[in-house]
Amino acid sequence: MRTRPGTTLLETIVVLAVLAIVLALVWAAWTPSAARRTARGYLQTVQGARIAALAGTPASVRWDPDRHAFLVRHGDAGCGGDPRDLFAPVPPVAVTRRLRDGVAWLPDGTGRACSGGGVFGGRVRFEDRRSAWDVVVASTGRLRLEAAP
Repeated sequence: MRTRPGTTLLETIVVLAVLAIVLALVWAAWTPSAARRTARGYLQTVQGARIAALAGTPASVRWDPDRHAFLVRHGDAGCGGDPRDLFAPVPPVAVTRRLRDGVAWLPDGTGRACSGGGVFGGRVRFEDRRSAWDVVVASTGRLRLEAAP
């Protein structure tokens, strides 16, 4: 029997399959979870409301249980008026912890609860099967994203 140097088609297919599996595992580990992407979107929504308030128009971000989304309102001390924007979590992500009364940003840059409460602080938690992420909201305007314990 005569042998030829080189690889067979079957060997090439096996190597490509193994590389595809390794690439899929690396890709899954490298990309952020849906919960993290959603938490980052919420953080940017709250930052946008604060920037609008600093420009002179009070703004608020509150959870609407009927729509299962966060509503962004402008004017009337931030908590009233028609919603201008809507931020809804993507379906695999659940909002498991919310600010009880939402957050209203005032033109001086400080925040308060929509119920009229004074200084507040809180966390909004987003969870999916892979991970859980918190957005920490402080009345001073500081916002941060962190992995939930």
